[in-house]
Amino acid sequence: MNSTEKQLILDEYCSDELKKLKQLCNPMLIKIGGISNSDYDDFYDIALETLADSIVKYDNSKSCHFKTFLKGNIERRFKNELRDRNRDKRIPLKQIESIDYVCEDGTLLCELIPSDFDVYREAFGEDLSDTKINIYLNKLSFLQRRIVNMLSDGHTSSEIKAALNLNARAYSDNLSAIQAYENIKILL
Repeated sequence: MNSTEKQLILDEYCSDELKKLKQLCNPMLIKIGGISNSDYDDFYDIALETLADSIVKYDNSKSCHFKTFLKGNIERRFKNELRDRNRDKRIPLKQIESIDYVCEDGTLLCELIPSDFDVYREAFGEDLSDTKINIYLNKLSFLQRRIVNMLSDGHTSSEIKAALNLNARAYSDNLSAIQAYENIKILL
């Protein structure tokens, strides 16, 4: 579409106070319903922006007429506008963003919520002796189990070596045994 054709389309839809554009939009707005007079102006502004975008993007080599192309674009923009306007009504304002929220006294919110829920008991029942993790741990030596427990508590390797009086070689050997395929294959 050349610039002369684009200008003719703009003139056609925008002349006489947007008469043709409003005629195209009014049935859509009536179908939506519950729109105030100021909302009509907002939707006409959206339709005008969409008209400008549609003129730029329209490809007249396609079998679609410009009016059909424009109408589909306006309908989509109206739906998006309604979705965005109603989003605040559907999703209440969240004052707390996570369970790790720090309260005024410095405690975490998750620490204030009482619960006797136990993930392991829920997943495996009362008897944890035949779970894969316990079978794995029973294959390890006492020292290796202590290393695994300290690692799971978040201790660094230097903290573990100091607490268990291990040199670098002994720690490395035990860690290799902990990670050995023969031991971890039960977990896979």
